[in-house]
Amino acid sequence: MTPSATNAPGTVAGIILAAGAAERMGDLKQLLLHQGIGLLQHVVNVAEASRLDQIVVVTGAHGDEVEASLRLERATTTRNRDFRRGNMSSLECGAKTAADADALILLMGDHPGMRVEVVDQMVALWIESRPWAGVTAYSDRLAHPFLLSRRALDEATALGGPKLLWRLLAEDDTGRVAHLPVEHPAPIDVNTPADYDRLTGG
Repeated sequence: MTPSATNAPGTVAGIILAAGAAERMGDLKQLLLHQGIGLLQHVVNVAEASRLDQIVVVTGAHGDEVEASLRLERATTTRNRDFRRGNMSSLECGAKTAADADALILLMGDHPGMRVEVVDQMVALWIESRPWAGVTAYSDRLAHPFLLSRRALDEATALGGPKLLWRLLAEDDTGRVAHLPVEHPAPIDVNTPADYDRLTGG
């Protein structure tokens, strides 16, 4: 684990989830190459180039190999020993490392097409309007990054259950979840060999 950064109150932390065992891929997908760079490293590079104040990469399955593969400048890592409980356990693990941040921006380690400007726009959304939570409204669908205030994180943690964040944020009908409009399609979510082929043109 890299040393943890000191985080001042009022900051926005990016939590990159990269703890899964990638069973559908049948390979260690965090290390699969795209344009000569590992999939997870692409996301780390985007986060480090953004306005995020703190960046936490949450590893779990194959943690030693994943962490050894990374080149980190601003990001730190933390290990989710209970990764088989799913993404919420990894989010909680990352949130503890970024304990002083007012808001969390959730990024997925298998979205190598994530763009710096989208992350920056989500940071700006928090700074300007402080919503309860936010989702990115791409031209084709809703997707990450998600924005969570501490209140939203606390509610999500208390509820529990499968696909919780998607139900809580993307299917929200209360009006408390802000939508960040983005004019291009959502980045490819690399879960299967077919997804990887689509990403790389294979």
